[in-house]
Amino acid sequence: MMAMQCCQIKRPILLVFGFFAVALPASAQSQSSATPSASKFMMQGQAEQSNSSIIRDALGRPCLDVEAAARPQVVNPSMIDHVVSIKNNCPKMIHVKVCYHNSDRCNEATLSGYKRVDTTLGTMRNVNFFRYSIHQK
Repeated sequence: MMAMQCCQIKRPILLVFGFFAVALPASAQSQSSATPSASKFMMQGQAEQSNSSIIRDALGRPCLDVEAAARPQVVNPSMIDHVVSIKNNCPKMIHVKVCYHNSDRCNEATLSGYKRVDTTLGTMRNVNFFRYSIHQK
């Protein structure tokens, strides 16, 4: 008697990280599930309130779209990079200053119209969550 073998069809998986979308082919799925060091972004909450005013577009929407994530380093996963991604959705140039909340550890950036900037605010050992604020000029 012939036994029928049923095989499972693997479909691509779509991973979304803020502005990034990555499609894993079916052949990589079995490898990625077996790897314990798969990408482990820890998405952060919104920026804390700052003293600066929020720059808005003609319809009253904020010009800046901000996302932050704690990203483990590849070589040493206990070292965590604190990355803040800022996208300007307006045609005008905006100067921003990104700081740890209530701190003077800051990075400054200039965003041209419709451009995006990623900045590493800092790196700490085993610190997965951080608070930050953004000052717009």
